[in-house]
Amino acid sequence: MKVFFSSLKLCILLMQSMQVETEFLVMHDLVHDLARSVLADEIGIEDPTCRYAWLTDHRKLLKSSMTPLAKIRALHFHDRSNYQLDRDAFSPAKCLRVLDLSRYCTQELPDSIGQLKQLRHLDASSWSRKLERWESTRIPKALGALNKLQYLNLSRRGRLVGLPKVMSNLMELRYLNISHCHGYYLSDSPSANQSFIDCIGTLPNLEQLDLSWNDYCFCVPESFSSLNKLNLRGCMHIASLPENVAKLDILRLFGLLQYGGFPVRADDSESSSSNLVFLKHANPQVLSIKDLVNVRSVEEACCIRLMEKQSIEELTLRWGEGASSVEHMALLKELVPPTSVQNLNIFGYKGVIFPYWVMHISKYLPNLVSLRLWNLSCSGLPTLVQLPNLRKIFLGYMYNLEEFTTGCSMSGDGANELTLPKLEHLEMYRCPKLRIKPCPPRAVHWFISSSDNALSSWEECASTSSTPASSSSPPVNKLKVEKSELPLHQWRLLHHLPGLSDVSITHCDDLTISPQIGQAFKSLESLSLECIEMKILPEWLGELTSLRQLNLICMNFLQELDKNMKQLTQLQSLSLDMCNALTSLPQWLGELTLLKTLMCVHMCVPIVLPTKYQCVCN
Repeated sequence: MKVFFSSLKLCILLMQSMQVETEFLVMHDLVHDLARSVLADEIGIEDPTCRYAWLTDHRKLLKSSMTPLAKIRALHFHDRSNYQLDRDAFSPAKCLRVLDLSRYCTQELPDSIGQLKQLRHLDASSWSRKLERWESTRIPKALGALNKLQYLNLSRRGRLVGLPKVMSNLMELRYLNISHCHGYYLSDSPSANQSFIDCIGTLPNLEQLDLSWNDYCFCVPESFSSLNKLNLRGCMHIASLPENVAKLDILRLFGLLQYGGFPVRADDSESSSSNLVFLKHANPQVLSIKDLVNVRSVEEACCIRLMEKQSIEELTLRWGEGASSVEHMALLKELVPPTSVQNLNIFGYKGVIFPYWVMHISKYLPNLVSLRLWNLSCSGLPTLVQLPNLRKIFLGYMYNLEEFTTGCSMSGDGANELTLPKLEHLEMYRCPKLRIKPCPPRAVHWFISSSDNALSSWEECASTSSTPASSSSPPVNKLKVEKSELPLHQWRLLHHLPGLSDVSITHCDDLTISPQIGQAFKSLESLSLECIEMKILPEWLGELTSLRQLNLICMNFLQELDKNMKQLTQLQSLSLDMCNALTSLPQWLGELTLLKTLMCVHMCVPIVLPTKYQCVCN
């Protein structure tokens, strides 16, 4: 069958669906029209020769004449009415091969389904809605009589009461989907659920099994190692995973690695290990491990041999909240990434210092492009200056972090040597003690939030003329600062960022400036100010003669635009967003001949525009 569909794809008769998380194929419109033309006499349910039916009204099955069902091969219900099928509804359909009830809101399968001896494909999933854990679906014993059934989908059906009794009879079954279910008995019975899972493993022809998003505890049987595909995404309570099963393609085995990360879990027994060992044979491109606080021993980290997984390009290590059985430092020491990693993210590490491999990161991760350190307790950072490909640095919620050494050193001719030559983004969130020394790296984009020391602690730095520069390193282009309690004239960092073209200031109330800082703004082409308490625009705004774009945001008390803005002769775009006290704009705006874009958005009251722009609007 796979070969057949592959041939159709090669002939461009079928195409892969663009929808996420689907394995459906899409038929070309021309092929669909041709098929409808060829089967014109076989797709009408009221026609005696009907072979294939797509029902949007189930009542057609309830008419007195049931003759059309006698020869039907495929029947698809697309009727969302909440009507229970009669128990003998399918009795006449002796030749039925395909039955799709996924879009029919019936709660139970009729007993007559056992008479469909030729049935190969049964989709009785609850497509319209997922049943709650207290809801159940009765599986008739007659289902066990379908000894030719190859495809069975019962997903999203709550508790599948009666399924274990019939499953062992479905010897030809190749595909089984019982995802989003809550067990198979009326009462919670871990041992009974496990017995059923073991029973599935005895089906001799089963190739694909979907158990995803089932929230009961079970052990994966050894027999599952023979499956071509096993989906355990969202199964948070897997008690054990045999070695042979773990060797399956981990991307197919655990969709968890792609959707939210692999959660480390351990049961209440102190003697048991966590499920981190399940990753022993994993080698995906993206690996995210979360809840590392649940790791029981350092040996578990050693067991997965992370350093050998050379397919990994992005690695995330997340500790999470709660007490940890293993010291953070000891655990991170064993989680040495492979040299293939380009993006490294560490969250929630509470060790006071880093292990050796982090402090000498350039030796272990020479290809690193992006580094994110979030909610860490360390006071210092590893040496990053020897990472020639590093483009992005993100530092967040590191309240003890005191120093970021850029490693600039004097070369033989007395000039500072350039470090981190490819750095593009440098972002700092809530790092109040952080000081960068001896000089700022030449990141193209800076973002500083609630990290005032990084703005002000530059007394010992050299002047702007000695700031490292290179033709291979573009100058700092964009700076965004938010939630600073310092007055703008204390932002000494600006002395070292010549050539700024784009500045954004958010939730910073004191915008008083000094001549030195004003000099740094001379090259500005774009400025955004978001200051809720501001009543009057800063006087220095009129001195920004190179300014082309001005955005004023959330200035609830600003009632007028200052006349010094008339000097902004290069201004091309003015945006006013949620400036609700501003009810009219001055006529002199019309004198700014280059101003082509004027936007007033999210204003509570209509705003009176200058005559020039009223004509344009009209």
